[in-house]
Amino acid sequence: MRYTYEYKRKCVELYREGKWPETPEGVSDKSFRDKVRLWVRAEDSRGPEALKHKNFNRNWTPEERLELVSQVMSGKSCVSVAIEAGIQDRLLYQWVQNYKTNVIHLFYGRRCTQ
Repeated sequence: MRYTYEYKRKCVELYREGKWPETPEGVSDKSFRDKVRLWVRAEDSRGPEALKHKNFNRNWTPEERLELVSQVMSGKSCVSVAIEAGIQDRLLYQWVQNYKTNVIHLFYGRRCTQ
């Protein structure tokens, strides 16, 4: 389900007041509340603009990807790094897995299959 910027802002404001907005029809309470908490974290790290829809897919340079992967490898959680960067945690997790696979490949001189 796609939510408007205004709706997200309203949900975040209610959350900060200690209230929960009404859960939309067809969505479980747990998944909706998890989504609201994600919006709150995104707004805390990047401001209200983080809740707006983006009309384009960003192309991340290898250096930018490596910076985000390095943060995860140094101990930060994948979810928190992804929220700060404004990307899905699944995408960052894929980058980390690709990094680990390629490092093993470079070290051993061949691709490792497990």
